[in-house]
Amino acid sequence: MIRIGLIGTGNVAIALAREIRNHQTLSLVQLIGRDQNKLPNDLIDIPFSKQFNALPTCDVVLIAVSDQAIQQVSSQISLTDAVVAHTSGASSVDLLSNHKHRGVFYPLQTFSKQQQLNWSEIPILWEGNNTQVNEKLETLSKLLSPLATQTDEKQRLSMHLAAVVVNNFTNHLYAEAHSFCKSKHMNFDLLVPLIEETTRKIKQLDPRKSQTGPASRGDMQTIQRHKAVPMTEELSDIYSLFTSQLLNRNNENI
Repeated sequence: MIRIGLIGTGNVAIALAREIRNHQTLSLVQLIGRDQNKLPNDLIDIPFSKQFNALPTCDVVLIAVSDQAIQQVSSQISLTDAVVAHTSGASSVDLLSNHKHRGVFYPLQTFSKQQQLNWSEIPILWEGNNTQVNEKLETLSKLLSPLATQTDEKQRLSMHLAAVVVNNFTNHLYAEAHSFCKSKHMNFDLLVPLIEETTRKIKQLDPRKSQTGPASRGDMQTIQRHKAVPMTEELSDIYSLFTSQLLNRNNENI
């Protein structure tokens, strides 16, 4: 049984708490956070404290807080034998330099407290500062997901950047399209099958090879008709930028 101490009450911490609590070979011995009221109803019975000195002996302490708070939280952990790891994709393991056994345990997924995810489908990137830490984090990661892999800091940061592009930027485009549809009194849900098919295709094809649309085929007549449609300045800028890039790529392939 691996004893886990967990710090945080945000989306990642809640997702981890749910999975660890229900796991047969993991034990959530303590959750540390600022506000117990932030816990969803299904977690109100887990051991909770606001005090770091309440953290009992653990094998691994996971710090699941904002990047800006990692170092400050780390400085309050007095356990000396435990592996201390943060869950950030973009922050250095050196933020935990006050701990002998330190690492990173980064679940590459978007989380929300309302959604319960299947951890066997979540890639986990781990990194440790020594062999002992790597072994411990590898064991923990692979207990949660078969998609676990060891990376160094540069690889993890690059993957985090790519994740921002495919997740955060894409969701921003969805939000822009949603607002645009609303302004034209059209139902955004009509686009959902298209979104789902686009996502399905990238599992089978290189994204560049599956690119469609007027810019990818050089259809300037349709592009000009689109640009004549009233839209917000922000959406107009996005349309122009993406269209320009796709036209340039199309010209390179001629």
